[in-house]
Amino acid sequence: MDKNETWGIKLILQISCMAFLALVTSGRKVSLFGCAIIAIASGIFLLKSHITARELKHLLSTKYGVMGFFLCGTIGCCFFGRWIVSDQMILIANFLGIDAIILILICAVCGVLAATPIVAACLSFYAEIAIKEYREVRQNEDKIKLKKVSAKRAFAIVTFVYILGISAILRANINYIDDMGRIAEGYKGWEDYSRFLSVSLSSFLHMGNYLTDISPLPQLLAVVILAASGILLLYVFYNRTHFDGYELIALVPLGLNPYFLQCISYKFDSPYMALSILGSVIPILYTKKRTIVYIGASIIGMIIVCTTYQAASGIYPMLVALQAFKMWNEQQSLKETGQFCLKSVIGWGTGLMLYNLIIMIPRDGGYASSHLASMGQLISSALNNLAKYYNYVKEDFKTYWLVLVFILVLGFIWTAVKRSKRNGLITIIMAVTYLALSGLVCFGVYPALEKQSMSPRAMYCVGVMITLIGIYVVERKGNLICKISSFVLSWAFFVFALTYGNALHIQKEYTDFRIQMAVEELNEMDVFLKEQPVVVQISGTIGQSPILKNMPQNYAMLNRLIQVTFRQNWYWGTIEFYTYYGLKNVINDSKIDLRTYDLPVIEEKMYYTIKGRDNYVLVELK
Repeated sequence: MDKNETWGIKLILQISCMAFLALVTSGRKVSLFGCAIIAIASGIFLLKSHITARELKHLLSTKYGVMGFFLCGTIGCCFFGRWIVSDQMILIANFLGIDAIILILICAVCGVLAATPIVAACLSFYAEIAIKEYREVRQNEDKIKLKKVSAKRAFAIVTFVYILGISAILRANINYIDDMGRIAEGYKGWEDYSRFLSVSLSSFLHMGNYLTDISPLPQLLAVVILAASGILLLYVFYNRTHFDGYELIALVPLGLNPYFLQCISYKFDSPYMALSILGSVIPILYTKKRTIVYIGASIIGMIIVCTTYQAASGIYPMLVALQAFKMWNEQQSLKETGQFCLKSVIGWGTGLMLYNLIIMIPRDGGYASSHLASMGQLISSALNNLAKYYNYVKEDFKTYWLVLVFILVLGFIWTAVKRSKRNGLITIIMAVTYLALSGLVCFGVYPALEKQSMSPRAMYCVGVMITLIGIYVVERKGNLICKISSFVLSWAFFVFALTYGNALHIQKEYTDFRIQMAVEELNEMDVFLKEQPVVVQISGTIGQSPILKNMPQNYAMLNRLIQVTFRQNWYWGTIEFYTYYGLKNVINDSKIDLRTYDLPVIEEKMYYTIKGRDNYVLVELK
C-alpha cells in the first residue's frame, strides 16, 4: 500500500510541477518547448527517486503548504495580468463561448491550486535543511560560549543601523523618478523587463493590482531583507552564528553604499531590489549538500534574481569565487574546489538559461535590452562597458573612499597570505586572481548586453564586492589597520546616506516651489478658462537647488543620484507638472515642439518666461 501511495503522491507532484510551469511560462514557442523538457526531466527524476510516502507527506506539511499557496497566489496574479491581454486567450475564449476574463481567472485559480504542492515541497525541503544546519552550528557554539553577538541580535543591530542610515531618505518622502508615475496611475511596469516576481509580490504587498503609495513600508521591508542577507553572508563565510562588532560594521556598505541608496529611494521598487541580493546569497547555504541539492538551490536563486532585478546577477559568481578561494587557501583538494566551481557554474548558467528560455519576454526598447551583443563584438563590447562602469566608480567615489577601498584590497591579499596553508607567492597570485575575477563578474550580464543601464541603481554590486572584501579581512584578531579602514569607510557611507537623504529633501522643496510658481501663473491666464484644450510645453530646466550647488564638488555622486524633475526632454521631468496639479484643459502634445514656434512673450519673471499665442503656451524655465 505504501508503494501505491508513494506513486500517487509522486503523480500529484508531477502534475503540480506542470501547473507551476504553466503559471510562469512566457507563452513563446521556445518557452513551451523548454517547459515540456523540464516536465519530462522532472517526471524521470520522480520516477527514479527512492523517496517514500512518509517523506513526501513530511514535505507537504501544512505550514509550508500555506506558504506555497501564498507564493503561488502572487504568481497567479501575475499570470492573470500577463494573459489578460493575450490574443490567443481571447480566441480560445471566443471558441468556448465565454468571457476571456472569466476563462483566464479560471485558469489562474486552477493553476495556483495545482502548483501549490510542488512549491510547498521545495520550500519545505530547502528550509528544513537550512534550519537543521543552523541549529547544529548554534548548539556547537553554545558549548564553547563565545563572547560575541548572536545572529538574532546581530540582525536587529544591522537593521537598526540601516534604518538610521536611510532615515533622512524616509523623511524626504520624495517620489523618486518611476514613483511619480506609479503614484499617479497605480501601474506596475516591471513586467516590461520580465521582473515577474516583483509584479507578483507587489500584488500582495499593496493588496491589489493598482499600486497605492504605502511608503515607508516597502523601504523598511527592503532594509529587513538587506539585514537578513548580511547576516547570512557572515553565517555562510564564518560558519558560525555569533559575530563581533567589526564584522557587523563590515556589513554597512552592503545596504548603505551610494549605489544602493538609489534603490532605497524608490518607494515601490526597493524591496524587490533588496530581494535580488537575498536570492543571490541563499544558494550558498547549500554548498556542502548533495550536488543536486546545491545546483537546484542555485537555479532557484538565479531565477529569484532575474525576476526581481537582473543587476544582481553578478553577486552569486562573486560569492562562489570567494568560497572557492577560501577552500583553496585552507588547503582543501583542488578536485573538491574544482567540483564546487563546476557545480556553481552549472547552477548559475542553468538558472540564467531557464529564465531566458521560459520566463523572460525579450525586450529591445527602454533603457536596457535583453539581448546579448553579437558574438563577434561580445568580448570587446563587454570589456568596453566594464571600463565605463569602473570609470563611473572612479568619478562617483570621493578620493579617500577609493583610498580606503584600496587599503582593504591590500588587506585582503595580506590576510590571505597570513592565513594560507600554501606557498605565499602562489597565494598572492590567487588572491589577485580572485579580486580580478570579482571585478569582471561584478555587474553580472549587464556589460554583455546590447544596451545596458549605467544608472547608479544598476551598480550596487560594487557595494557587495566591497562588503565581501571587508568581511574577509576583519575576521579574527589582528588586522587593526584593515578593521579601522573598514570602520571609516562604513562611517563615510553612513554619513553620505544621511547627506543624500537631506539633499533629496532640499531638492524636493525647491522643485515643488518652482512648479507651484509656474502653475499659479498659468492659473491667472484667460486662455485656460475656455473649453478648448491648451497645449503647454516646458523648456529649459530648474537645475539643482542653490543650496546643493553651493555644496563641495567632491560629492560628485550626488549629481547622479539627485534627479532634476522639472525640465524638458524627459518624461519624468514633467509628469508631476502635468499630473499632480489638475491643470484644467492642459494637454502635452509631443508631436510638436513649441520652441520652434515664433511665440510672443506674455510674462517675463525671475524664474521663467511665458510665451504663447492662441492655444499654445511655452514655459521657459530659467
